[in-house]
Parts: sequence; C-alpha cells; structure tokens
Amino acid sequence: MLQLETTTNSPADVAEATLFPPKPSLVASTVADTPSATQANTVQTGEHFPASPSDVVAAAARLGFAIPDAHKDDYLQLLAATDRAAAALLDEPDHFTPVNLERFPRRDVHLPDDGDNSLRGWAWKCDIKGDGDLLSGRTVVAKDTVCVAEVPLRFGTDAFTGFVPQVDATIITRVLEHGGHFVGKAACENFSHGASSFSSPYGPVQNPHADGFSAGGSSSGCGALLGAGHVDLAIGGDQGGSIRIPASLCGVVGLKPTFGLVPYTGVLSSDAGSDHVGPMARNVLDAALLLEAIAGYDSIDDRQLGAPLPSDVPKYSSLLLEGRKKGLKGVKIGLLREGFAHTSLLPSVDAAVRAAVAKFEELGATVAEVSVPLHSKAEPLCHVLNKFSSSQTRQGRQVGRRGLYLNDYFDHLLPWDEEKYARARYFVSGTAMSGEYGWSKYPTLYGRAMNISRRLRDDYDAALAEFDVLVMPTVTQPARRHVVPDAGPLAWTKAAPGIVSNTSPFNLTGHPALTIPCGFTPPHPDDIRSAQDDSIRLPVGLMLVGKLFDESMVLRVGDAWQQAGFEM
Repeated sequence: MLQLETTTNSPADVAEATLFPPKPSLVASTVADTPSATQANTVQTGEHFPASPSDVVAAAARLGFAIPDAHKDDYLQLLAATDRAAAALLDEPDHFTPVNLERFPRRDVHLPDDGDNSLRGWAWKCDIKGDGDLLSGRTVVAKDTVCVAEVPLRFGTDAFTGFVPQVDATIITRVLEHGGHFVGKAACENFSHGASSFSSPYGPVQNPHADGFSAGGSSSGCGALLGAGHVDLAIGGDQGGSIRIPASLCGVVGLKPTFGLVPYTGVLSSDAGSDHVGPMARNVLDAALLLEAIAGYDSIDDRQLGAPLPSDVPKYSSLLLEGRKKGLKGVKIGLLREGFAHTSLLPSVDAAVRAAVAKFEELGATVAEVSVPLHSKAEPLCHVLNKFSSSQTRQGRQVGRRGLYLNDYFDHLLPWDEEKYARARYFVSGTAMSGEYGWSKYPTLYGRAMNISRRLRDDYDAALAEFDVLVMPTVTQPARRHVVPDAGPLAWTKAAPGIVSNTSPFNLTGHPALTIPCGFTPPHPDDIRSAQDDSIRLPVGLMLVGKLFDESMVLRVGDAWQQAGFEM
C-alpha cells in the first residue's frame, strides 16, 4: 500500500512525487518560445509570451472575420495590452482560503489496496480528527470533487494525475469544527459525470446489495460506502441527481439541499447553475445533523445570497426530534402525477413507491394527486443546461462567478488532448461534443432553457402552495447492471434510461429534495440472466420535494416514515 506521511516539507510536492510518477503521455507539452493560439491556455504563473501577428489572425478566424492589413498592427497592440494585464496578474500569488493544519493535521493519507476497497468506493483514505460536538465520533467521507488540503484529488479520472489541493472546502472545515472524523475521499465517476457507476478509474463501483450492479452516480463511492456500513456520513455532490441516485440505488438517505444553502467553495464544479453539495447518511436524523453542520453563508460562494449565516442555520436535528412528537397530522402531501408517468418506470418500482406513500396517511397526513405538466420536459432541459455548461467548464471557461476559482486544478488539466479524452471516455467526450455542436448551432438555446427552468420553478412553487411536500419515485428503475467493458458511447448513455427524469428538475429549480429507502424490488427483467438472479433484491427510493429553504419539512416527513418502521 502506498502511503503519504504528513511532513512539513511541501506536502503537495511529496504527494505528487510519491504517488504520481510523471507520465509523459499525460503531461502538457512545454510551452514554446512563441506559442500558437492553441497553446495559450498552457501559459501559467511566471510565463510571459507576447502576442504575435499569427495570434491576431488566428483569433479573428475563430471569431469569423478577416482583419484588413491596415488594422493588423492595431489589433496586435490591443492583444499586447491583454498580455500586459496577464503578466501583471500572473506575477501575483493566487489567493486561497487558509487551512489550519496545526488544529486539524492530516495523517495516514494513502491509497487503499484492493483488499481494503472491495466495492471500489474509496478514492483516498486519511485520518483527520475534528474537535467539536455536533458530529463528535461520526466518521465522514466526501465525494472526490471536494478539496481537502494535502489529500490528492482525482475528480474521478486518470486523464491526468498529481493534483493535490492547497485548500479545504468550506464544508470540510465545518465538518472538522463540528467534531467530525474525516476518514477519506469517496470515488466518483469520471470528471463527476454520469449517473451510473462504471466510469471511475478504479473500476466499476459495486452496489453493496448485489455485485455487478450499479451503485449510481456520480457520487457512487458515497452510496456504496454508506450502504455497506463502512462510514457513518458522506457529503455527495449533485448536478442532476448525483446525491439522490446513488442514495436510492444503495438504500440510503440523500438530500440535495436548496440551491445555495450549503457553500460550494472549494468543490470542483461541472455546472455552476445546478451544482449542489449535501448530506448522505443511513437515516434521516444523521442527514439532518450533517446538514446543520455544513449549511450557511460563507461570504465566498456568490450562489449563497439569501442563505442564512451559520449562526442562523435552523437546528435541523432538534426540529426533527420535535416533529416526532407532532407526527404528520395536518401535513399535506402531493403525489406528483408526472413523476409516475415516465416510460422507463418499472411496475415494481411504481408499486413500491405508491405503497410507501399510502403509509403517510396512516401517520396522519393527507395525500392527493397534483400535476405539473412541465415536469415532463426536465430531461431536455437538463440535457441542454448541463451539457452546454459543463462542456465549457472543463475547458477552463469559467466566468460570471465571484467565488473561489480552483485555478491550480485547471493548470494541471489543460490543454485537453486525444489521450485525455480516451481516459475520460464517453460521458465526458459525449458532453464535449454536444456542447461544441450545441453552442455553434443553437447559440441562444442555453438562455431559453434557463428561462424555461424558472417557469418550472414557478410551477412547482404553485403546487407547493397547496402541499407541504411533493412525492414521487427517486429513480424509475432499480440499479442496472454495469455495461460491458468494451461498450461504446451510445451504450453508456442507454445504460439506465430515465434515471434523471425525476431528480434533475430540482437541480434546475433549486428546491430541496430528499430520497429515503422505501422498499425493494427484483432486478430489471433485462438484467436477470440466471435463476439465481430472481433472488436479488435491490433498493427503491422515494423522493420528497419541499419549498425553497424548507429542509425542515422534508426531513420531518422522511423521518416520520423511517421512525414508523414500515416493512420494506
């Protein structure tokens, strides 16, 4: 087992040298004395190369116009001004949030061997002990998109290696300040992209209930480690369902909080307009505790405007315990008609969720059907917003944000080349292709999709004016089998049809959405290959959606169902 001991001598350099020997085929070429326009994104701190006449022509060609000869020198001088501005900034040190390594030292950072990683759910292990009360004694992991200083970060890929963050994400600092015992990073899908669990460089992450079946993605390792009982708590990331899908498929609890409630500072982003981080746990009370620890404005993430200060964050765990005394009498639950209408919904999943919803009435709630027709457009909305945005983010094109930019990560990643795409493979390369094609052919489509998603938010708000929560299946099918190793891009996409149909809408609208395990089902008929497969039982998740910033209600309703101890 490779190990990294904490030292006082440049931990990042030690980690890279020890764990990541250089691979020439994966390292960006050295910048030439006069770089071409295509090499410009390799210029880093301390490197200054003036614009050349060829840069002027190349930039104009990409923009679609030809420069008259009389104007070429004018434009060259304009680009020179950009060079001077870049030189002034590249000579300045980047500005990161400080990390208290004396209070929270990093110990025993290592790559787990195969014997210690049977589900392939671990990316890294470490030992960082917190010193507070709320999470005291609880073991915590985070998706391997979350920065932890001195702990290498893979972002689910081996397209490149050697990145060791200099910062702790705000949520990591808060976990430690509340006494959590941070024990490692959970594997995720390649560049945190994909709702199934077969694209990690460590190999397919296995479902804890049945080997060979998906753990869901992209927070696959979080779901697997929790479902197997290896950790108490996890922090997942959710761009279109990536907390709730693995939670549902692995039989645990997962909450995508209201957009902006939990700071995203220090977490690698795919799509700033839909990214969330949130708690995963084996029961709703533990999820409430973790949410209470990590929520609240951090003065860095600009998506948090409107979020409470940490001192004003609701005491979710206390409110949940108080709610147990009240039961669900008077609570109104809306059964979302369109949440049960997708063509991929398996009858056994439909039956399990409806049976679970009926139990709410036994707990004193009222249940009635409600319709939000635009819910059926969630998949094309998510397709456009995610692919158009995340394809640009992975090219380093990050604009319009006032948060913490993880520039050192992109210094490692860029520029892309054929081998990096081959290693990242098909969710990433497919999104890159869709993004390049989409932006060139439909340049205003992203804006239209964003406007329509606000209408979708208004429609949910109207439904939630009549009901306290909306309910539906989290995922329309149980965990599917992993695709075969040599499957192509189309097979990857078709591995789990409809998997984000109910989860992705709430990334676009920002509403809090909680999944709880509510039953079991046999595998999908297409995944039964022998008589023994008939005995496999895979978890089913029920999703509860609440009003913006009303996490207390969705947690209360989910906890009431769990506390009733209904047979699943």
